[in-house]
Amino acid sequence: MPPNISKNLTFELPLVAWRRRLLQIIPGALSWGTLIGLSVLAIFLPFWIAIFVIAYDIYALLRAVYMSIHLVYAYRRLRREKKIHWLDRCRGISGDLNTYRRLLSDQLAALSRTTSVEREKIRQLNKHLTEVRQLIKERRHIFNWANVHHAVILPTYDESITVLRTSLKALTAGDFPLDRLHVVVGFEDRAGRTARARAEQLTREFGHKFGTFITAFHPDGLPGETRVKSANATWAIKQLVKELSRQKIPVDSILVSNFDSDTVASPSYFSCLTYTFITHPNRYRVSYQPLPMYHNNVWDAPAFSRVIATGSTFWQMIESTRPERLVTFSSHSLTLKALLDIGYWQTNIISEDSRVFWQCLLRYDGHYQTQPIYTTVSMDAALAQSWWQTFKNQYKQKRRWAWGIENFPYLVDGFIKNRKISWRVKTTYLFRTLEGHLSWATMPIIIAGLGWLPIFFGGYAFHQTVLSYTLPRMARTIMSIAMLGLIVSTTISLMLLPPRPARYRRWRYLTMIFQWILVPVIATVLSAIPALDAETRMMLGRDLQFNVMVKARKSEA
Repeated sequence: MPPNISKNLTFELPLVAWRRRLLQIIPGALSWGTLIGLSVLAIFLPFWIAIFVIAYDIYALLRAVYMSIHLVYAYRRLRREKKIHWLDRCRGISGDLNTYRRLLSDQLAALSRTTSVEREKIRQLNKHLTEVRQLIKERRHIFNWANVHHAVILPTYDESITVLRTSLKALTAGDFPLDRLHVVVGFEDRAGRTARARAEQLTREFGHKFGTFITAFHPDGLPGETRVKSANATWAIKQLVKELSRQKIPVDSILVSNFDSDTVASPSYFSCLTYTFITHPNRYRVSYQPLPMYHNNVWDAPAFSRVIATGSTFWQMIESTRPERLVTFSSHSLTLKALLDIGYWQTNIISEDSRVFWQCLLRYDGHYQTQPIYTTVSMDAALAQSWWQTFKNQYKQKRRWAWGIENFPYLVDGFIKNRKISWRVKTTYLFRTLEGHLSWATMPIIIAGLGWLPIFFGGYAFHQTVLSYTLPRMARTIMSIAMLGLIVSTTISLMLLPPRPARYRRWRYLTMIFQWILVPVIATVLSAIPALDAETRMMLGRDLQFNVMVKARKSEA
């Protein structure tokens, strides 16, 4: 090797390492700098901090109103699209579009002569007819739905047979042809005999119900891997891909759904996903994100767990209305073609659900997005054998989600190396990532505590001002108005609830209503603090271990 090249490599490697270390420090430094800086300034500049607090509270109020509007829109769209028979649309759209357009026109004309009871059907049919006309106008290529296959991955470590069976039963209850569903349950080899017994039991029950059903055992300690979900998922999909290759199923026809082991897909999930895929103009350059609900055990979970779970659902619903901001989260789908192009999921990171989106964004030079689909997947809220263990599990889960900030250094490195991505795309994603995690870790703390600091530490001069008397009242009034947004949250949460189990009386609904009073405390203790914890760990160079949250059901708890 020429001396100059060797010298450049020797210089570059430490430089890259120092840059990455600096980038790991930035998020935590920003959050702690914000909290400490505002606290110190509250002592020396109480007047200006008091004005800042009022302005910040107004910003929080406007943000709450904005999000409530988007939440209502997302709920209304989910309710409308839940009534659509996606499989019929897949069949119709895959044939001759002009013939299908005439058929829809005839159906619309017939419905228009009926009573007002059919108004919603008329509205949906009109919207679909407009979509078909647009497809004809654009001469867009429609992928034949009959050629679409779905690969479903269920990575698991120590989930019970009940949890896994429930997830698999939900797949069999769907309306999509089961012979084109290909399922792999990915066990960890280190789980031992218990895992193998569960694999044998599931194979006996479900081995004949799908186009393909296999179980895979991920070896422990493979080079370059850590004990994370993505390592299991990558091993599992590789085993399934071998089987699909033997069946000669084209890669371009396969969609991959990476589900948590407790994921219960709605009956129309794969039909809705298929329709979105076959009609999308850029189908191989998008991930497909359903709306995650945490309803499997929501009636059994404690109030704080329900609030966190429902809040996560609401955030994803809000983000679905802003697809330019949407990043994959939890259970989602993408094409096998894209997954092969990026070399599968990275096997040494915790936040694989969002990292896979960033991998694709970098691989396709910024031309990649997440497409929301208004169908649901249901998962478990935090629930353990005791209240205290549930609390600890919930804290760890929220901290693990917040560990998604590990994508910030990865993104900066990727953006530096890839010069084909526009600066607008780079700055937009970097700002949103930083701002989102900064707000996550600081906003509840600022709203809950910072407003009182000028009152406690402002000194005699500040206490003589009118502002010192009006600050608490103004802050309380603004926050009281903002809390009215909880009425929207409470109403929608009740409308999204699954049927009440017979073991609970009607009064249980009252706990579902009054649980929202806990939001200010929960937002700080079980959201902001875990996020600050994650950022601090990364800032100090302490890795976070992947914790598997036990999925408990009432019958097991």
